[in-house]
Amino acid sequence: MDKLLTPDEVAGILSVSRRTAYRIMHQMPHLETPFRVAETELRVWLGRKTVDPAMMETKGKAKTRHRAAKIPLLNDYHIPRRRT
Repeated sequence: MDKLLTPDEVAGILSVSRRTAYRIMHQMPHLETPFRVAETELRVWLGRKTVDPAMMETKGKAKTRHRAAKIPLLNDYHIPRRRT
């Protein structure tokens, strides 16, 4: 059986505040009373949130686009303002 972690233990492991630990624990399967999460679930959550730095460099370059291109025209007379 897995060890059940308290919000204080999760906060200590992740080096975050107790409030942030509660928000993170709500994103994974957990017990309501007492509020606990399994250690394996925390490891799975960390695995999904972890990004390889080599992959991050290639993703960042491909996604950069000009912001004004994403703003749709509201009607024929409206031209979106370009922000610099």
